[in-house]
Amino acid sequence: MAINRISLVVFVFYALIVCGHCKEDSNKRILLNDPDYIQQLITHLQGELQTLQTTVHTLQTTVHTYQTMVETQTGEISSLKTQLSQANNVGGGSTFVRWGRTDCPANLTELVYSGLAGGSWYDHSGAAVDYLCLPPDPEWLQTTVVPDDYTGRLYGAEYESFNGYTLFGPQSHNEEVPCAVCRSTSFVSSVMIPARTTCYSGWTKAYSGSLASGSYAHVAASQYVCVDENPQPVVGGADRDDNGKMFLGVKAFCGSLRCPPYQQDKFLSCVVCMK
Repeated sequence: MAINRISLVVFVFYALIVCGHCKEDSNKRILLNDPDYIQQLITHLQGELQTLQTTVHTLQTTVHTYQTMVETQTGEISSLKTQLSQANNVGGGSTFVRWGRTDCPANLTELVYSGLAGGSWYDHSGAAVDYLCLPPDPEWLQTTVVPDDYTGRLYGAEYESFNGYTLFGPQSHNEEVPCAVCRSTSFVSSVMIPARTTCYSGWTKAYSGSLASGSYAHVAASQYVCVDENPQPVVGGADRDDNGKMFLGVKAFCGSLRCPPYQQDKFLSCVVCMK
């Protein structure tokens, strides 16, 4: 009797489970056959599709923007590469004056022109400080005459070698000074280094020689220039004391100038270097 009751309970429980599944399947069939449900589903899918289309359009716009940027930057990079290549292929360009010579260093430079050194009178209070390399074939302005007080003045230049020293060559005293304007064929910069006869690492020597300026005792200011170690006089120049702009050797004077490494009353050297 007890066994029959248990069997009956199991049967009823199983029947309830089966009926439950049948009801779920029935609900599903009802939903799938419901036009409202299907329309709701279609509307939802259409919304999702619209969202995806909007996202795709946004991404396409972004990609196009980046493509334009890449093309622009590629063009700029190409232009910069061209400019860099042209800069690297520039055949020199630096210019300097070789004082005391009419020629330029061989194999490194080309002659722009050679001429005569000149400048202001050594004892004029309003003198210009510059040494000029004057060409031998001047071209003149068509101007009217004005009073001297309203003009500057230009003179030739001479080596001055007092007390027997021959810094600018034997018998150079009162000789006129030649010069050459030189252009580097391989280098783009140049510098005059005082108190050196050789260049620092990475630089190439153009020429070396003696540091020169006007006299410290003269009224007119001057500047420091480098006269070649093998100076020449002007061929056919007047060997007389005409003065004008002067080239004198420069001595070290200790005090604010640290000694050593510098030494009192030593004439200073110089070198012109290119890079």
